[in-house]
Amino acid sequence: MPAQTIWMIRLSLVYFLISALIGGLLLIHKTIPLHPALWSLLPLHYEMAIWGWMVQFVIGTAYWMFPRYLKGEIRGPAKPAWWMFILFNTGLLLLLVSFLTTASVALAPAGRLLMMASILLFGYLMWNRIVSFKHHDH
Repeated sequence: MPAQTIWMIRLSLVYFLISALIGGLLLIHKTIPLHPALWSLLPLHYEMAIWGWMVQFVIGTAYWMFPRYLKGEIRGPAKPAWWMFILFNTGLLLLLVSFLTTASVALAPAGRLLMMASILLFGYLMWNRIVSFKHHDH
């Protein structure tokens, strides 16, 4: 399993646990009101569950499991894959911080832009790995 996959899956599980804790806290709050400000954590919960856990888990797993090249580096060059990991997680952190502070309205768009760049990079990395073994160039 490539290191990029290991780190994406590990971080996805961290995001899953944090999101589940926040979700559980919000469910408790629905029954036993704890503090009205807890509802401000709902968008954070959504973003962590969808992007931090599910999307990151899928991208990391797909990077590992897609067909390998028959010659050369089996998954292509490693550097772009590291950039995919770094851009995704930096973007996600910026997005999450944007929900916790009102200091900068630019954090959320910057975070989403970095995540989009990471997903485009993922597409680039996978494009040539989607091949038929009858017509392989690599």
